[in-house]
Formats: sequence, structure tokens, C-alpha cells
Amino acid sequence: MLSKVFKPFVQPASNSFKNIAHKSNRNLWLFRRNAEKDALADIKYDEITVESIKDPRAEFVKPGKEKVVGYWLLATAGAVFCMITLGGYTRLSKSGLSMTKWKPIAYKYPRNQEQWEEEFENYKKYPEYLLANKDMDVHAFKSIFLVEYAHRTLGNIIGAMFGLPLIYFLGRGYLRPKLRNRCLGLFAFGGVQGLIGWWMVKSGMQEKPDYQTRPRVSPYRLLVHLNAAILIYGALFWNGLNLVRAPAEATYTEAFAKGMKTARGKMIAILHFIALNIISGVTVAGIDAGKVFNTWPDMNGGFMPAGYLKRTPLWSNFFENMGNVQFNHRIFAYITYVASCYLFYLSRQQAMGPVATRAIAIFFFLVNFQVMLGITTLLRQVPVGEAVSHQANAVGVLSAALYTMHTVRRPNPRYFAYVKYQATKAAEGLKHTAAIKNTL
Repeated sequence: MLSKVFKPFVQPASNSFKNIAHKSNRNLWLFRRNAEKDALADIKYDEITVESIKDPRAEFVKPGKEKVVGYWLLATAGAVFCMITLGGYTRLSKSGLSMTKWKPIAYKYPRNQEQWEEEFENYKKYPEYLLANKDMDVHAFKSIFLVEYAHRTLGNIIGAMFGLPLIYFLGRGYLRPKLRNRCLGLFAFGGVQGLIGWWMVKSGMQEKPDYQTRPRVSPYRLLVHLNAAILIYGALFWNGLNLVRAPAEATYTEAFAKGMKTARGKMIAILHFIALNIISGVTVAGIDAGKVFNTWPDMNGGFMPAGYLKRTPLWSNFFENMGNVQFNHRIFAYITYVASCYLFYLSRQQAMGPVATRAIAIFFFLVNFQVMLGITTLLRQVPVGEAVSHQANAVGVLSAALYTMHTVRRPNPRYFAYVKYQATKAAEGLKHTAAIKNTL
């Protein structure tokens, strides 16, 4: 009753507010666009500016140092890739909780039987031994301890591999402020990642929650840890490509512009789907959800698992419900695969240039390989070898997607402003020449 009374007053006010908000957003967009146009129009094309427009790598590093810095970033990215793969093996081999102390640098590998017995006694105090490994002896403990020790040691090696050259490059003035700040940020993020790793491991030393089949680290903390590693990897890989590959301004061709724009839009969407796949894959790994519903394409005879939203609160189903997280991972995989098929089809229909076409083909191959690995890993109830390959190839798919995105990236707007300036200058020159001819 009250709504009918107040509707004539509320509705016009609501519409008025929407109109104001729409106009405000449109005005803000126009303001930004005009500001960008003004900034481009005010560029003074001196020699240094023109060089930086033609090769933006000068904004990142000292000229001539592109390769050495770029390959350093790519080598570090490769080491992080190995770290992610070894981390997957550590988790799958149930080795991650074998080291019960946090000593980032000073943790010494046991040298004699007495030291091994001491480490083993520390391990016996925690839920993994008490609930799942009571039949384990010192010999078996050594094998899982070695894996976790290698995982932590590799983390320290990566820190030195990135940090020491960074100090040298900074001292020599190789890095411009833009890349210098990014590298310092990545170095700090890497240090935080070590703390996140221990924060994650500590969760596995607490009482086992009901949604896990055995003592494991928290899937929420695993989600943070693995995705942080992937963010670090992606940043290193992308910035490395920026330096070792020719800039988009040098490879831009009008004949391929339309096709590359199409591929760029599709690739942006696919990268988001890949991110959802990785996030959902981590939740599957975090609660052993790959060891249930081991049939395909159905899930034990149905399209959706029973009890899809059975847990409370509702949001916990997306992290703690085995059927839910596996179904979500499958759906994101299907969406990614269909989108990748469509991109591959477009690459055969539109002119994108041989480099972009080849990059898309490699990406499409890895996506198909990833789908095959996912299905066989599921049907075989997650054997360690296939599961590690599936996780490693997921990063491979991401790498191919980033490489493809880098291939079809758009040149800086300053480049197009410079091309327009050059065309205007040439047209004015022709007019001037024609005017002189007419006076003769």
C-alpha cells in the first residue's frame, strides 16, 4: 500500500538519479579521452622522443642492455616455473609438512642418524603423522623430507638469482625508473611469498577440517600461495618478453591490424577464463576433489554432482564441497576450450600475420594437451605423474596465452599520433610543392 502511495514520487527521483549518473560517467569518459588527445597533441617530436616512440624499451632499460636484462627476467621466470612444478610434486607426494620449523636460510640438512631422529620426532607431534602416517619409519621420512628441503632450497636460489643481478643492474644504471620499480616490487613480493608459504604450511599442522580426507594445508592458503607464485611468474615472463622481443611499434602492419585486434579481444577473455581454471584447479587440489567422481564426461552418471550446494554457509561450497569444486573446474575448462577453438578458427580466417598465427596454433595445441591430461588424470584417480604434468602444463598454457597476447598487443597511442603527425607533415609538404609549381 505504501509503495503505491510513494511510487509517483520515488520513480521520477530514481530515474533522475540514473540520468545524472549516466551523464556523469559519460562526461568523465569524454574528459579522459579529451585529456589523452590533448596530451598526444602536445608532444614535441624531438630526436629523443621519436626514438622512444619507435622503441619503447628505452623507457625500461639503458639502450643496448635490453637482451641481458630481458634474458635475466626470463631465466628467473623459468626458475619460478620449476618452483611451481616442484611445489605441485611436494603437495602430491605428501611431503610439504615434513619440515616443521621455519628457518628460511639457516635450516641445515640432517647429516647423521641422530639429526634424522630429531627431525622425525618433531614430525611425530603433528596431525599428518598421528592420523595418516603412524606406520612411517625414519627411512620413509627421509624421502619426503628431501622433497620439501629441495622445494625450500630452490626458493632461496631464486631469491639470489633475482636479487644479486638486480643489485648489479641498479648499480650500473641499466634499469630505468619504470622497470626498476617493477623489479623492486617483485623482489619484495618474492619475500612475502616465502612468508605466505610458511603461513600455508602451518595450517597443515593444525587439526584436520571435516572437508579434507587427510591432514592437508588450508585450501584457502594454498590458493593464495599458488596464485601469488603464478602472478610473480607472469610478471617476470611478460616483462622479459617486453625486452627480448621487437616492440609492437616495429612490427605493426596495417594489413594485419584488424585480425590482430580481433585476436587481442578474444585473448583477453581467454586469459580471464584461464585464471578461473587455475583458481578452481587449486581448490580441487586443496581438498583432493580429483579423487571423487572419476568418470567423464558425466559425474558418476549425472551432469551435476549430488549435493552441489549442500554445505553452509553457501559460499563455502565453492571451496570445501568436492563435487562443487570439481564441477566448477570442468565447466571453466569447457568454456576455455570452446573459446580457444573459436580463436584458432578465427586465426585461419583472418589475416593476423605468421607470428600471431603460429603463436595461436601453439597455444591451441597446449590447450588440447591440457584437456587430455585433465581427463586422464581424473579417470586414473590422480596419479602423481599425470597430476604434476597437468599442473605444469597449466602454467605452460598460461605462458602460451601471454606470449600470444604479447604478439597481438597494440602499439602505444603515441606511435599512432606520431604516424598521423608524419602523414600530416608529408601532406603539407606535397601541398607546398604543388603551390610552388603553380607559381612557376
